[in-house]
Amino acid sequence: MESLTRLLHSCTLPEKVQLVEFAKIKNPPNSKKLMLMKLFVSHPELSDADYAQKIYKKPDSPAYFQLKKRVKDEFEELLLLLKPTCVKKENQLHIECSELLLKSELILARGIRCEGSKLLERGLKMAIKYGFHDLVLTIYSTAARFGICEVLNNSDLPELELAIKSHLQLLIKRNYKKSEREPSHRNEHLNTMIRQLNYCRNSWFILDDIHQSIQHKDYKNALTQVNQAESSLNSEIEPSTKEELQIAKLSILLAQRKFTELIEECLEYEETDSYSLETRIGYSLNRWYALFHLNKLNEAEQILRKELIKLDSSQQAKWAYFEAFLFFKQRNMKAAQRQIHANQKSIKCTPDYYLGSKMLELMILFDQNDQDWLEYKIENFRKLISRYKCDTSARIHHAFHLFLKLQKSHFKTDLQNLTHDPEFLILQNEAEGLEWKPDTFELIRYDTWISEKVVGQNS
Repeated sequence: MESLTRLLHSCTLPEKVQLVEFAKIKNPPNSKKLMLMKLFVSHPELSDADYAQKIYKKPDSPAYFQLKKRVKDEFEELLLLLKPTCVKKENQLHIECSELLLKSELILARGIRCEGSKLLERGLKMAIKYGFHDLVLTIYSTAARFGICEVLNNSDLPELELAIKSHLQLLIKRNYKKSEREPSHRNEHLNTMIRQLNYCRNSWFILDDIHQSIQHKDYKNALTQVNQAESSLNSEIEPSTKEELQIAKLSILLAQRKFTELIEECLEYEETDSYSLETRIGYSLNRWYALFHLNKLNEAEQILRKELIKLDSSQQAKWAYFEAFLFFKQRNMKAAQRQIHANQKSIKCTPDYYLGSKMLELMILFDQNDQDWLEYKIENFRKLISRYKCDTSARIHHAFHLFLKLQKSHFKTDLQNLTHDPEFLILQNEAEGLEWKPDTFELIRYDTWISEKVVGQNS
């Protein structure tokens, strides 16, 4: 295995010793892999037969070459931890920039958004400073995957496209020299990539049209487009596009509030193990919303605990928010309150969910008829909501005004009149910009809860 020998020859003796020290952390002290790594460093002059004799007591042991391959793989993996010494400064800087991007991706994958985005931004500044335009595209794709819109976002795409095209043109002009004679063969991997890109471009156009229809609330047309895409692409459809179409269909049914149909549709996608992680999360999330809104709380709880929490640990605050609403619907008020208080700090950076948890807390106090705490919490919330006025859903503002009126008339006999209040009616009738969406923070419609509260107290 010549490549392993060359790899070790490229390292200084201190670097080889450092690689072995790294390996000691990963491997048990008596493992054969670690033994062979130490031998490669301390006795590089030995032959394979000598190494096999020392490890397996047999010079021709067939297991030795499998072990050697595993050692090579580990050395290559650990080599990332060593700072390379490049003669050419441009190569050194490019590696440093790539390291920044890798670090940011690893940190973002652990759900540490703030530090990850800082590293990504540092990588962007470095890539622009030294003209590493190829890495800028990587930075955008990383930012898009993790939703880091403050580094590079969709509004930057036209300029990004122009920059990447210009970079490619410069690269071709600098390096491409047309030969008088055609080369004997072309890179088959590039040909495969071009075919994939051409197919993906067609898929992306279809998906973009579907998402445009969803954005404009033209759900009927969006569903038709999904069905047509599934039938026209058929067996040629790539797995990622097929999965996106399936999730789009579930999202459309959810937006249309066809919860029963959504559950039935999910039966066709039972085997989700082969799907990507993002698809499995989307599949489980849509099912959870449908089950919750159908009051199938036990099933919703199973989805939450066995699927969502396990699939995406980075969204623990959101799952805890869901759980608080489950407790509320199950009339377990103490558990709901505990969950709210434990989780509020984690969701403070998401205004709608933060204020939504405060609204749920008020609903609990109303149901418990705890007037003293209710008065105190409502006053605190009044001050809080004024600070978030531009950042939150208009439905929260209208609902809170109704909560104020509900609290003031709590012991009066004319509570029924609240259902004729103009603010109640615009919530109930879902005026423009005030539509209720079943996949947002408002898991229990405020107008429905107020109506039930008023009717219940007057009956």
